[in-house]
Parts: sequence; structure tokens; C-alpha cells
Amino acid sequence: MFPLFLRRTACFAAIILAVLAIGEVIARNIPGPYEYKHKWLCRYGGDVTTLILGSSHAYYGIRPDILSDSAFNLANVSQSPEYDFMLLKHYADSMPELRRVIVTVSYFTYRDPRLEDSKEWMRVIPYRIQMDLPAHSPLSLYNFEISDFGGYCAKLKGLVAHSESNRCDSLGFGLGFDTDHRNENWRQEAATRVAETTYPASERSNEVADEIGRLLDYCRQRNIECILVTTPVWPSYHRILDRGQLDEMRRLTDSLSARYGATYLDFMADKSFTADDFHDVDHLSPSGAVKLTQAIKARSVKVGASARDVTTPCLRQSVGEINRPLRGRGLRAGTLHHTR
Repeated sequence: MFPLFLRRTACFAAIILAVLAIGEVIARNIPGPYEYKHKWLCRYGGDVTTLILGSSHAYYGIRPDILSDSAFNLANVSQSPEYDFMLLKHYADSMPELRRVIVTVSYFTYRDPRLEDSKEWMRVIPYRIQMDLPAHSPLSLYNFEISDFGGYCAKLKGLVAHSESNRCDSLGFGLGFDTDHRNENWRQEAATRVAETTYPASERSNEVADEIGRLLDYCRQRNIECILVTTPVWPSYHRILDRGQLDEMRRLTDSLSARYGATYLDFMADKSFTADDFHDVDHLSPSGAVKLTQAIKARSVKVGASARDVTTPCLRQSVGEINRPLRGRGLRAGTLHHTR
């Protein structure tokens, strides 16, 4: 009787493991923005002269199609400076014509915990699986979709329901943050958002500053222009920011810019951005992204005449070819949590 119970238990466990394994394979092959960006840069990175890096403030806020030269948006939701630098090095050989890097620096940038140590640790997974970024061992939990069981289930459910959350356009710019889909009480979310992104002072600020410094130095050694950008925020959010954290952000960014010869453009309190330009208190809508990108284009240091001039329309023409290997399934990803 007991051996029969063991056999049945083992059989049941084997079935469960098989189902989970099949789900893992399916989840790993659901296309998303990380996979799309990886494939695009591997194929067409040779034409890129401007690369956009940063968190969701860059992902939804800086449009590569508006910049004068051929640009691509490699920013992602909650992407930290460590991952900005890792991605830059990871794709450097694919971008021999790179002449300019634009990186966003936000209120929380210097005090945000490492992505692996944060409540959004699961966002490390697509870097390992979909972008082949060797930040962690193939045997680590970051190389398995099922490690984030909630996201794993959401992906499989989204595949059945044809969900298309966290989509990007052909040049990597984030879609879905238009004013039609924003919370009608978005202005009242300022206090909640500030609380989510305010941290006590710690050595983390120096760690992040050192990481950004390494990125800037890497670019300087390769004659790549660097532009640091702080994106606009809604006034009710700006008014209640912790002054110590805000002052530290500006002080460190000014210091890094001066030390490594970078340009720093601070649009945080820019009053030319109206309610229609925001999706929420610290993320821009499509119209806001157009306005910000035009301002960056107008105020940034121009790339030297020696830089190769490949136009954005040329890149858009080549993008049509990359969609075919993605089998027309759209650019789906797991459900969004906090967006930074």
C-alpha cells in the first residue's frame, strides 16, 4: 500500500514538473521589448550613432525618431545605472559608429537599491534570458522565468489573452503611456510616488556615482559624447521631494558632468510642460516625449562633422525586416509593477 502511494505521488510530481517545464519553455519564447531590442541591435546596431539609456523616464520620455541622427532607445523600466553600463559594453561591438549616449538621471537614481536587492528583482530575468547579458550564472534564479512565479503565470495568461503590455516601437521607445490610459486622479498620486522613491542617505549614492562615472569614462576614452538628462515632473511632485535627496542628485550629477566632460540637461522643473504632456506625476505622455526630445535635440552638443550621418528613416526601413522572425506575435511582456 505504501509503495503504491509513493508511485502515485512520484507520478503526480512528474506531471507537475513536466507542465511547469513546458510553461518555462513557452514563457522564454514569448517576445517582449528586451528580446526585440537585443535582436535589433545585433542586426542593425552598426547604423546607430546615438544610444538612449536609463529607466522608464527615458523609455517613455525620449523618442529616437525625433533626434537628428540614427538613434535607438535601449532604456527599460527600472533600469539601473549598473545595467545601463553593462548594456553599453554588451552591445559596443555591434555599434562601431556610436558617437553619442544619452542617459537619464532621476530623483531616485543615486539612492535606489541594486535591482537584485529591490522589490523589482524580477526585472533582472529578461536581461539574462532575452538579452543574453552575462551578469549572472546560467544556473542562477535570474535565468528561469518561473523564478518569478507571478510574472511567469501572467506571461502565459497574457499569451492566451493576447495581452500587449509594456510594448515598444520599432526604435525601442515605450508605448502605452498616453493620456487616454492615465488615472483620472493622477495629480493626487504625488505623495505616494515620492514615498516610493525617497530613501535615507547611504553609501549607495557613492556606489551609483562611481558606476555612472565608469560609464562616462568608458565613453570619454572612445570619443563618445555623453548627455545626462533629468526629465520633467509635475509641480505637485516636485514641491514635496526630499530636498536632501534632490540636492544630492544634482550635486553628484554636476560633479560627474564636470569631471568627465559630459553635458547635463535638467528639465525637472521646466514649466513649459503642461498636463497633457504627462502620463503621471513623473512620466511623460507621447506629446511630452516629443517636446522633451526636441528640447534635448536643440540644447545638446552637436556630434562632430566626422560622425557618420545615417538618418532615422533609413533605420525605420530596416526595422520592417526584423518583425518577421518575431512571427507577428506582438511585443508582449509581463505585467508592469512600479515604473522607474
